[in-house]
Amino acid sequence: MKRKNKAQRVALLKTLLVFIMLGGGCAIVLFWAAQSVDSEAAQSIRKIVGFPEPKSSIGEQEVIVVEAPVVPQPQPVALAETAAEPVAAAEPETLPELTFKEIAAQRQLWPKSLHLKLAVRVPIRYNGKDYGFMEFPKGVSIKVDGLSAGGEIFCQIDGNYLSLSVYETDFYGWFKANYGERYDVQPVVVDMGTKASSRYRLGTEKGEAAFWAEMRIWCHQNYEAVTLTVEEDTLVFLWLPKEDAPIDFSVEAREIARQFLLKRAKYGGRENYAACEIRHPVTDELLGASSIFIPRL
Repeated sequence: MKRKNKAQRVALLKTLLVFIMLGGGCAIVLFWAAQSVDSEAAQSIRKIVGFPEPKSSIGEQEVIVVEAPVVPQPQPVALAETAAEPVAAAEPETLPELTFKEIAAQRQLWPKSLHLKLAVRVPIRYNGKDYGFMEFPKGVSIKVDGLSAGGEIFCQIDGNYLSLSVYETDFYGWFKANYGERYDVQPVVVDMGTKASSRYRLGTEKGEAAFWAEMRIWCHQNYEAVTLTVEEDTLVFLWLPKEDAPIDFSVEAREIARQFLLKRAKYGGRENYAACEIRHPVTDELLGASSIFIPRL
């Protein structure tokens, strides 16, 4: 009985060993089929068993796609853009502006002499009468006595005193040649006095009254005297200064004659020449005398 049992145990062990060997062989085959990449048999077994395809022997690597750098294509450029931009020229330095009024107030800027730009031939008119002609050639030299803020140049030509518009002379050309690098002179608007500006006219009662009222007011404001008379060939102004300061009576007489002509023109007068005497109001002594000619009137 014991021998029989022993024989059964041996047979069982052999059977178990066979199963183990078969199981191990199957495991090896399946492992080989799962890992083999090149074998068609292994590929067939994987399909039957349902194993996934094996990875590459060097391991699955992540594929990195490297994009080629994008090189921008040159864009067409207009010829004007490709040309070099011109270098802006440096702006000239701005000169300080100077008006004629400011020049008139600075005697060091006055010219000593100028020249007539055009020939002058004008009849001499005083107190409603003509006294021949005053004639000066183009380019004649002018001795400058003074400038007024309104654009007048007081000057002498051959001993005759004149009031000329700045535009009747070469003043601006002279000034530019001498001071053009320092100042920019602004043009002046000159009251030529050739058109009557009052609604009243000389020869009428209101016109004569308005003229003499304005003339006497000006005399009083400047000299504190009002006695001015018109004689046949000259004006006579009675004045005795209150101050002891030295006075050039000829200059004052010339200014009175100038104002007489300008104010007459305002009321339609045609005079362009006037002489004036300044006399002592008590003794009638002649203190000074002069005359002026204003061709533009």
